Amino acid sequence: MSDAPIDDIDRPKMRQIIADIDQKRADTDRKRQEIQFAPWQILMTGLGSGAALFAAGAAFMKVFG
Repeated sequence: MSDAPIDDIDRPKMRQIIADIDQKRADTDRKRQEIQFAPWQILMTGLGSGAALFAAGAAFMKVFG
């Protein structure tokens, strides 16, 4: 960094940099939460598709069986 006194720092630019850092932290936290829920989403999708296939098979057997 430079040897400039603290009063010479461009305060609006510093606020923008801090806002950008906060936004990136929020985005990272959001992605982390999405990644944590991904296995449960896969599990529920698998259970739902299995139930749909079972119901289709039961209806097929009832009609043609």
